[in-house]
Amino acid sequence: MRKWIILLFLGYLFPSCLQDKTGQGVITYANIEKHIVELSSDKYLGRMPMSATESAVTGYIAGQMKEIGLEPAANDSYFQEVPILSVSSTISPVLHFSTPAGALDLPKMTGYVSFTRKMEKEPTLTDSEVIFAGFGILAPEFGRNDFEGVDVKGKTIIVFVNDPGYGTEGDYFRGNTMTYYGRWTYKFEEAARQGAKACFIIHETGPAGYGWNVVSNNGESTKLYLVPENGYSDRCDLEGWISLESARELFSRCGYDLDQLKEKAKSPGFRSFPLPLQVSGWIKNSFQTGVSRNVCGLVKGSKRPEEVVVYTAHWDHLGIGTAVKGDSVYNGATDNASAVSWMLEIARAFTTGAKPERSVLFISPTGEESGLLGAEYYVSHPLFDLKKTVACINTDVLLFAGKFNDVTLTGDGYSELDEWVKEAALAQGRYITSDPEPGNGMFFRSDHFPFVKRGIPSIFAKGYTDAAKLGPEKTREMIKQYWKTVYHSPQDEYVPQRDDLSGLVDDAVLMYSVGMKLANTTAFPGWKEGAGWKR
Repeated sequence: MRKWIILLFLGYLFPSCLQDKTGQGVITYANIEKHIVELSSDKYLGRMPMSATESAVTGYIAGQMKEIGLEPAANDSYFQEVPILSVSSTISPVLHFSTPAGALDLPKMTGYVSFTRKMEKEPTLTDSEVIFAGFGILAPEFGRNDFEGVDVKGKTIIVFVNDPGYGTEGDYFRGNTMTYYGRWTYKFEEAARQGAKACFIIHETGPAGYGWNVVSNNGESTKLYLVPENGYSDRCDLEGWISLESARELFSRCGYDLDQLKEKAKSPGFRSFPLPLQVSGWIKNSFQTGVSRNVCGLVKGSKRPEEVVVYTAHWDHLGIGTAVKGDSVYNGATDNASAVSWMLEIARAFTTGAKPERSVLFISPTGEESGLLGAEYYVSHPLFDLKKTVACINTDVLLFAGKFNDVTLTGDGYSELDEWVKEAALAQGRYITSDPEPGNGMFFRSDHFPFVKRGIPSIFAKGYTDAAKLGPEKTREMIKQYWKTVYHSPQDEYVPQRDDLSGLVDDAVLMYSVGMKLANTTAFPGWKEGAGWKR
């Protein structure tokens, strides 16, 4: 009896020491709010990598990791240095097309944008021949080759965004769920492999997953890439986007209805063809190399420290950009101060009580907004053997709408981790659902994906589609408005009087529970049949 009295007394004085394995009591609203307020404040000027504020941002995160009790994970440091190439560009005022119906000039920012990672000072198109290359896809497993029978070497290709399955319920590709072949990053990669001089993607809001404003805001902004070994000599001279309205006019002048052509391009038997066009344009570049940092903290495993569960949440955002309503600081409160806060408080829960059997690594990568740079660098220079990396648990863009009834699994159906999340969600009285917009390719747009490409099963899950105080229908309206007016804009700010972070607390508790179970088992979750990735 006396023993129990002592334990109860200690629990009163030190409640975190006796917390249960769900993380409740340690993961708190106040701590999550503290991190969001700090990381999304104007003093960090939008958290742009390699900017004057990077050291302060990453220093804050590292300082919190140290305070929480995480060990430095990168050779006795909290920082993994990531070599970065910075490219600042001016693009030609117009992209000039010679068409059968006369000249057509597409103005920059409204009609087209372009960029390049090739380390040349002034890559130029001069009366370049143009090929319409469908969706720009070479996918043998789907019987698709948009480059068969057409020579694109040294020429400009124009392609549709997404893949041929978008907007369909069939089984060609994955129906309305985007495959990696639908990502803009893939299209530029494949264009380069085929030897094209330039590649332009026709923008559409639905299949792209964001509006033209996101493209145009990024038009002449400084671009970041990992430092290459070859100067990116194998990439296209110009990569870019053409607005939907401009593409309609351009194809009309060639005698084609763009909507009808898109339907034809969706068919498995489609063949690409030359267009009666020549295109001219240029980019003037300046280059700078530097170092950014992934922030890495560790809980070392008690029994199998060489095996590791990884949590990721990127720290970077867009910095200072085009002013909207008089504000030019892109604070990134939901994207991604929210998830860094989520991760730090999960880490706090792991440092409370008994150590897990496996190690748990917490990484806040740099350069996610520039193409998952920090995560790509990590998987190429891992701190733990990738073969002994159990899983990656990632999140991104957590909305401030209070508690959610759902747990939305982005990329569900790929791995056995779905079942691990479902069990934890049911324990919270929540249900599992799929991404309501699988066609926008969100599974390929956050930091877990470099792990996926290396064969490591990954989770990207959060409350998203059914806010308890709104219900599903009003939640859908909120999401639509978010992507239209808040995402990648200066309006992504935290307002305490308006916003409710209780859903973030629930999500952190949920993913702490999943990670704790993964860290205290000998199992290595696998991929489901047909997923397309292997260890």
